Amino acid sequence: MVSGGVDSSTLCYKAVREGYEVFPLTFIYGQKHEKEIRSSENICRRLGLSPNIIDLSSARTLFGSSALTDRDVEIPRVSATAGNYETLSATVVPNRNAIFLSLAVAYSQSIGCDTVFYGAHHSDRGVYPDCRVEFVSAFEKAERLATDNERLTIVAPFVDMDKSGIVRLGADLGVPFEDTWSCYVGSRMHCGTCSSCRERKRAFIEAGVDDPTEYEA
Repeated sequence: MVSGGVDSSTLCYKAVREGYEVFPLTFIYGQKHEKEIRSSENICRRLGLSPNIIDLSSARTLFGSSALTDRDVEIPRVSATAGNYETLSATVVPNRNAIFLSLAVAYSQSIGCDTVFYGAHHSDRGVYPDCRVEFVSAFEKAERLATDNERLTIVAPFVDMDKSGIVRLGADLGVPFEDTWSCYVGSRMHCGTCSSCRERKRAFIEAGVDDPTEYEA
């Protein structure tokens, strides 16, 4: 699953480097920051992969008042020193990653693959329940039962890694971070003040890696 962000792009590069034959999936789910789709396409093409874009935008009405999908709910902005918890909670899309993973598993089984890569990382576990190692383990078990395939594996190597560690790994792998997209607002450039932009800025600083991102603020 490749969203076009730092985490999934790094994971895609990692899988290719490790010799996997990669079939990327990207989901449109009614997100305001649909600009990330173009980033996903760019990342895939740099790796010689064919992006597979799945349009689930009609499901947007099922996700309630998440700031990511509800046009009437403003994306929260945070100060440079503020914690993310109080603002990230507004960006929860209920069961989003479980939905995406279910479709990824279905696709994997239809083309004869046994491994699904998932870029969840430790920094998000406090707010997003489906970014926790407990979820990944339970989901893999359920999907093995659902598909009657004991070989099926959900690979989530970043669940115990913070975002700065992912940035360092991505730098080592040669990920073109300038092609990735994190901002929830989805304007011409990264806003620099939504919780996702703040996390992105902080990760590059903590990793000691030059940030090529253009920010509005």
